[in-house]
Amino acid sequence: MRLVNTWLKIERTPSGVRRIPINVRSLTGAVNGQEFESSLERDLLLLVHWDQEVEWYQSQPVKIEYSDSQGNSRSYTPDLLVSYRALKHSGQPATTRKPLLCEVKYRKDFAEQWSLLKPKFRAARAYAKSNGYEFRVMTEREIRTEYLKSIQFLWSYRFASFHQHHYEKLKAVLCEMEETDPSTLLNACYTSKTLRGEALWTLWCMIARGWIKCDLHKPLTMKTRIWTEYE
Repeated sequence: MRLVNTWLKIERTPSGVRRIPINVRSLTGAVNGQEFESSLERDLLLLVHWDQEVEWYQSQPVKIEYSDSQGNSRSYTPDLLVSYRALKHSGQPATTRKPLLCEVKYRKDFAEQWSLLKPKFRAARAYAKSNGYEFRVMTEREIRTEYLKSIQFLWSYRFASFHQHHYEKLKAVLCEMEETDPSTLLNACYTSKTLRGEALWTLWCMIARGWIKCDLHKPLTMKTRIWTEYE
């Protein structure tokens, strides 16, 4: 097993084409150095930063010039550009997902601002197509899922220190069991309630790093199905 921090992403550039100012009316900040100007953008950055297929990503990545319906020159800056790693499959050539150019909008704003957004999105799609990208509008329906809840829960565990002894014990027992749930695994490893409590932290760290597998699209509980891919 390679203990490699593949979740640490490479930033494309030091900053995007537009800096996001501090705004007292909306949430602003940064995830891994990439700026956001709403909690929905922040949540998308969490998803992207978590995705081990992502090679790099850049907020406010490019300014797209276009003409409005009256022929006036306008510009539009999408929220995010994401590039993916090439994936190798057994017996198959490596494949790479198209880079993804994203706009983040709440569904309510999307509906209310459609007449203004339509020419921007048309220009973004044309730009994306000419550069071999995919353009997609992301709303809370696509972003705020059970998967996001799982990531938010596991986020701090992914970067936290863990107890090596518990790691070795959990790994060895899970390799024998192949598939189980957190409660059963901990009970199989320890008779002491105190040790089970200590080992639970390491177990969540292992899940957060992808060393123990589970379906993050379902709620995480002590009865969640977990399995191993250790050799």
